[in-house]
Amino acid sequence: MVERKDTAHGRQNTTPWRVETHGINVVPDEDRHGGPSHVFWIWFAGNLNITAVVIGAVISSYGLSWFQSLIAMLGLLSFWLVGYFGIPGMRRGKPTMALSAHIFGSVGNKFPSLISWLNLVGWETIMLILGAFAFEGVLVHVLHGVSGPVDRLTSLAVVTVAAFSIAFLGHATIVRMQTIFSYLFGAMTVGIILLLLPHMDWGAIWRHRAGSWTLGVLPAFSIVVAASGLSWVNTASDYTRYLPRSTPGRKVVGATTWGAVIPLAGLTALGIVLASRVPQLATSVNPVAVLLSQLPGWAVIPYLLVSVGGIVASDILDVYSSGLSLLALGVRTPRSRTIFVDAIISIGLATFVLWHAEGFIALFEAVLSLLAGVLAPWAAIFLVETVRGERGMRSAVRLRWPALTAWGVGLLAALLTTSTSLVSGPLAIGVFNGSSLGYLLGFVVAWVIYAFWTRGVHAHGG
Repeated sequence: MVERKDTAHGRQNTTPWRVETHGINVVPDEDRHGGPSHVFWIWFAGNLNITAVVIGAVISSYGLSWFQSLIAMLGLLSFWLVGYFGIPGMRRGKPTMALSAHIFGSVGNKFPSLISWLNLVGWETIMLILGAFAFEGVLVHVLHGVSGPVDRLTSLAVVTVAAFSIAFLGHATIVRMQTIFSYLFGAMTVGIILLLLPHMDWGAIWRHRAGSWTLGVLPAFSIVVAASGLSWVNTASDYTRYLPRSTPGRKVVGATTWGAVIPLAGLTALGIVLASRVPQLATSVNPVAVLLSQLPGWAVIPYLLVSVGGIVASDILDVYSSGLSLLALGVRTPRSRTIFVDAIISIGLATFVLWHAEGFIALFEAVLSLLAGVLAPWAAIFLVETVRGERGMRSAVRLRWPALTAWGVGLLAALLTTSTSLVSGPLAIGVFNGSSLGYLLGFVVAWVIYAFWTRGVHAHGG
């Protein structure tokens, strides 16, 4: 009887279209399945996102040459960190923020878990807003009408149901759907890019003079790092914890890195070449509509469907991981029910922005930018213990002061040198003004303090 029950439990967590029952507990060996290709498709689909085009436009706004822009794009390789952070999840069978408790303590970990949850809920709301804009465009073109409240409400509902229902079902369903999204929307994205390229002024792009390496390339590089790899580090192990323990770590790192970098590189490069033709792309509240104006009429519907698909694929990961962060925060509820908490908050915020305050989205993004700066020093500490492997992340105590102190000092360094539309630190001048270098500084400061403080000492000794 016990064996049959365990077998049924395993199928529940490894079969698509069934609700996953695991939360932040250790995934047992009998439920482990899949390989690096699963991770590749998860991140490939999750980064087929229109926001990557905006990142490219931001790079171009620094007045860089094509060669310099490509150098700035190397920041996309920061996704290596996401891949590397997936290794402890595979080895120990826990999601990222649950592993964090072994470093910060069971009580101390509530602070980074809260930040992680807020950051993910914020981004899932942004994705709902962009997805609603895109699907609204589909309805308007199909029905040959004018945008109205019914279209907007319907669009928000469609995008919400698509993203939240898949996240509700859990890991196995996410793997299956992200693979489908990768093939379907990946091919369509290539088609849209090919449609846009002939309209570019290639001569102007090649002739563009080089900008400043210090005040142009370096800040642009830091923004790419912050907007790509650094923004996902708190979710890495969420998608590797089901892999068999024997899976080679280097293959997990490679699958994660290239799964994300391939679509990001194509879309970011598109944004760079489009920026000279569409200068408002870097600051637009609705980049979906801006790019729409560059396409022939017959391509409008395919483009909008690609936009919706990429946004939903990204939002699925936000919703799923935010639920795991909520559990790590100490909320006692089945993982699937955390989706409803997120839904209430995200739908409420998205509704407010869509109907009453579209200008509010700039303020919203500034808050999320600051939250990313808070996560950067946490990532540095997590990196130290990931390098240490099994010597770190031992049995949890309530508070680990070395980790909390290093995080606090790194956070202070990041905030003092960070400039956003919401708040600007007193040291956010020169190369730090208008860049994400403050986050990288916070990362380095936290890494140095924690690495030297705990040098030669196991994590449980803190």
